[in-house]
Amino acid sequence: MDKLEAIFCSNNKNATGRFIEAALLTLLNEEASYGYGLMESLENLGFDRDSVNSSIIYRNLRSMEKRELISSTWQESSQGPKKRTYEITPLGQEALAHWIELLNHRRKRLTAIINYYDETRKR
Repeated sequence: MDKLEAIFCSNNKNATGRFIEAALLTLLNEEASYGYGLMESLENLGFDRDSVNSSIIYRNLRSMEKRELISSTWQESSQGPKKRTYEITPLGQEALAHWIELLNHRRKRLTAIINYYDETRKR
């Protein structure tokens, strides 16, 4: 089984909780960033700052780095200590493309369910 298959196992019980991974990859696909910057940017993708704490973000970043979806380097900061900057890897870009395909498929299913529900309520 290759790395991408391992990431998207159909028997993965925590797939819904991993939407944060898709969001982080999306942000890092735009530009390299550090953890706090990613936390702030997640709000633009519909994540509530109160429900996604820093430990969840950093746990996901470590996991993604271990799976070679992202890489990190320490950068000097003009305002304080060094910051770990994260960037997406080619494997991460493949994973993101797979996430987007999966999310589009789920959106179609959800739209069909909602439309069906709305139509049957009108009867």
